[in-house]
Amino acid sequence: YSALGLVVIAVIVTVAVVVTTQKTKEKNAANNKNFVQPSPPTLAPTTSRDISGVKEFLERNVLFGNITFDSIVAGYVNATAGNTTAGDGNSTIGNVTLGDGNSTMGNITEDMTTFAELEAEDPRLVALDWILHKDAMQLEVYDDNLSQRYIMGLLAVAWDSESWDHCGAVVEDDAENMEETGSTLGNDSSTCTVTNNATGLVQIFQRWLSDADECDWYGVLCSGGFVRSIELAENNLIGEIVPELGMLPFFADY
Repeated sequence: YSALGLVVIAVIVTVAVVVTTQKTKEKNAANNKNFVQPSPPTLAPTTSRDISGVKEFLERNVLFGNITFDSIVAGYVNATAGNTTAGDGNSTIGNVTLGDGNSTMGNITEDMTTFAELEAEDPRLVALDWILHKDAMQLEVYDDNLSQRYIMGLLAVAWDSESWDHCGAVVEDDAENMEETGSTLGNDSSTCTVTNNATGLVQIFQRWLSDADECDWYGVLCSGGFVRSIELAENNLIGEIVPELGMLPFFADY
């Protein structure tokens, strides 16, 4: 009888466990039925150029200070409302001092959280958007002049080339500007003509940020495909010398 009693007790315990487990499963199923899975965050749209590796290549080989484009964006997002100072005024490239410590990158507020809003505030982001999506050359990481062309595009943005007297980036009212400054558009928007006031000689140049090779842009002097010097005197340049200019391997004179 003792053995039979133990068997009965074991059966009763087993049944109790099964019933409890079944009720627990039914309860969990009911809870799961009412649970709404949160939607994943909406990501910015990407293109094949965004994932081509160009961005990462420029971060490794061009950006000054061991930073990334994402960290630039994060810096703006985390900035408090007001002016964000660019640089400390102490960095130098050769004999050229970078800034006076008082320059600002505009008013950045905490609610500016999209790349589209931020890219207009930092020349490095504007130049990245240009090299990825707007430049007709559409260079890849295996192109020898990718870094150089990005840096030249960065200079055009940082120095506000749209406001230059001669051969800056094309803007809507460019034809009118060229008439006022004595410079005129060439046969297409990528070229410009400049009259030498001393000699009266009219010369044709390629505009900055045009589809032409950056070595053919106005005032750019190259040797062997490498930028060696930039001559843009008396051209209404506005802005500061960006530290990335020092990443041009053979650059010697400005």
